[in-house]
Amino acid sequence: MNFRLVILAISFSSTLSFSQKENDSVPYDLYKDQLVLHASMGLNDAPFQLKGKFGNASTLRFRSNLNPIMGIGVAYKWFALNLNFKLPGHIRNTDDYGSSNYYDLGVKFGIKRWFFKIDLHGYTGFGIKNARSINDSLPVSDEGIYYNDGIQSISFSINAYRFKNANFKMKPALGIVGRYLDKTSSFYMKYTINTHGVGASGGIVPSNFFDYSASVYEANTISAFDFGAVPGFAYVNNINGWQYSFLAGLGAVIQAKVFNFNGNSRGFLGLAPRLDLKAQAGYNVEKWFLMFTSSFDNKSIRFNDFRYRQIYYYLRLTYGYRF
Repeated sequence: MNFRLVILAISFSSTLSFSQKENDSVPYDLYKDQLVLHASMGLNDAPFQLKGKFGNASTLRFRSNLNPIMGIGVAYKWFALNLNFKLPGHIRNTDDYGSSNYYDLGVKFGIKRWFFKIDLHGYTGFGIKNARSINDSLPVSDEGIYYNDGIQSISFSINAYRFKNANFKMKPALGIVGRYLDKTSSFYMKYTINTHGVGASGGIVPSNFFDYSASVYEANTISAFDFGAVPGFAYVNNINGWQYSFLAGLGAVIQAKVFNFNGNSRGFLGLAPRLDLKAQAGYNVEKWFLMFTSSFDNKSIRFNDFRYRQIYYYLRLTYGYRF
């Protein structure tokens, strides 16, 4: 059995709590002294697009062909462990859409009003949809996909959420080792550091199939390092066992960006928009829960009229039981 193809990610999460004694006055229950087992089915993906002048096309949409994911997890007191496995078979036909490989690693923990999240994502193998719009002679599959198994994208981020309301806690909001009993909301500030980008040794786009005027079209890599603070709003509620929550933030970060082509590099400094969006809903009672979770992380880089945008996201359905 190929270990790389079986194990997608090992995610450790723990929560540290030091000062606040939880009592009947808080709007949530925590089950930190109970053993919690949970299993999930889901999908991770990281589609991206490039905007510019690519022959007859103004936008190139790059898509991966991934495996669905099954996860199992356990939590008890301060300890939590999640294992996520690729299931056999890809979402689409590999003859027409190619095949992609990827990994996702994460660490998350909370301290008082702070919630910390560290993520590493890597994806390899992307195809351009409707690629004949670039050039009629471009070799594509029967579904019009120009596949390049050498394209790689990577993202590493360190995020720290500071919630204004002391009663807003991520552990019960996530719904695995806790649940909310009443509605709670809070403004927050997300402090973030990121490095991200995309690259391919033979070029990200098939530049030999169209005329271009800027060297960025020959780029082997496009990458950026950015940091900043993104304000947002968080909300959670539980009505008769039905719990739902969201975090939404919008802002900008300071960004140092660079692209490499034919052994040369060009770098710039600027601002980039940043969108933070997470949503969750499901049934969550004392003994068990069934929750649907989604998360979207937008990355973008711009070089004049040439724009790169990628969305790292996951969709997940999780069932768990508290013993």
